Amino acid sequence: MKLSKDRFHRAVDFIQTSARPLEQALYRYHFADGTADDVLRELEKFQNEDGGFGHGLEPDLRLKDSSVIATTIAFQRFREVNAPGDHPVVVKACGYLASNYDAARVNWRIIPANVDDAPHAPWWTPGGDLEKSMSNPRAEIAGYLNEYPQHFPAEMRETVTQSVVDFLFSQPDAMEMHDLLCYLRFYQTPALASDTRLLDKLKRVVNATVERDPEQWRNYGLQPLAVITSPESPFAADFTDAIQHNLDFIIQNQGEDGGWGPNWSWGNQWEEAWEQAKREVSGVITLDNLLKLRSFGRIE
Repeated sequence: MKLSKDRFHRAVDFIQTSARPLEQALYRYHFADGTADDVLRELEKFQNEDGGFGHGLEPDLRLKDSSVIATTIAFQRFREVNAPGDHPVVVKACGYLASNYDAARVNWRIIPANVDDAPHAPWWTPGGDLEKSMSNPRAEIAGYLNEYPQHFPAEMRETVTQSVVDFLFSQPDAMEMHDLLCYLRFYQTPALASDTRLLDKLKRVVNATVERDPEQWRNYGLQPLAVITSPESPFAADFTDAIQHNLDFIIQNQGEDGGWGPNWSWGNQWEEAWEQAKREVSGVITLDNLLKLRSFGRIE
């Protein structure tokens, strides 16, 4: 089964009419004649003077002020377009992470204390398990410290990296899905990708955490293609059948408007803000699905 040409063009129309300018620039970068500079110009619109990112870059967090979690999303885009370390947007973002590092905890505060100043999803609340997490987004940030080492003190970089690795090996193989995604982004850092011991551990975690049952994919959880985004993935061999079923699932569940939407909501909170966030998330998911379908040869 492949996504037909008509369905592909409907997805493109959805991105061009409903997605944010950032996702539109990313679409052009991947599928047309867009450039990394185009993407970085759009990304800069979410950046504050302190170098951090806010303004709904994380659509479920509408706060204008900078947050560490929104800033990690910016770094995901930096990696996606191979942003150079001397680009001003990257330099400022690195400065924000360096200045918000809590050396006593070897960690970062995931969201600011004033998060309630703007609408947000119910899970983005101060305190609780998110504030105590030693993986989300710390493991991901450790990868960026090594990807742009020129902007971070060596002692900080080495301390955080070692702490992140030690914590991973102290944990059971079954892992909370967001923690796993952060560790996978950590492993994707070129300076770390040759660590076979790290890969062996992550393979065990992926096998214990990813949901293989198609009946569960309509629920919020970690589908195979959330982890395995191309046939070259080191985790693909253990999910051969599940990958093909997951690709079929994506194609079969494209919306009539051409897009794909989230399988979560904010409940009854801030209904108007959620509708805007939902549109933005749908743009992100739609582009992501097109990239995965193309990677596996599933577009006509």
